[in-house]
Amino acid sequence: MNRLFLILLTSMILVGCTKSAEEEASSMYLDGKIIVDNNEYNLIHGYYTYKDETVVAIKLDPFSPMESANSFDTLIVEKNSEIKIELDKKATFITVIQLNEDGRVEEVPLNGNVLTVPAEEGYYVYEVIGKWKNGETTLIFDIDVN
Repeated sequence: MNRLFLILLTSMILVGCTKSAEEEASSMYLDGKIIVDNNEYNLIHGYYTYKDETVVAIKLDPFSPMESANSFDTLIVEKNSEIKIELDKKATFITVIQLNEDGRVEEVPLNGNVLTVPAEEGYYVYEVIGKWKNGETTLIFDIDVN
């Protein structure tokens, strides 16, 4: 009987610790998605920084938004259409950077959390920078405007 109790107790502790570690790791970066024509798409993680009272974590691997966009299935969208950006609730500030085929980089305005697609045809990569109390995360997606 004691042996069964010990096995159950050990299992509960292991499950509890695993869940706690997963929750702590996921709190170090933001998850995000975009909504286009009522379809949701998860964004690709770039870099992140995180700092609290006990943990400092930085993931600053060599990072190229253009290369990272290869991991995202390019969306084909119409000119001037809208893309809604949704980040975890902890995000307090969002900046969006647009990278063009010709190498031009510019910050683009949002209306709330909605991005208006350019009126010019072409390929665009977007770097969404989300900030919150404990850190910053970059998320990537790309579009082809027709």
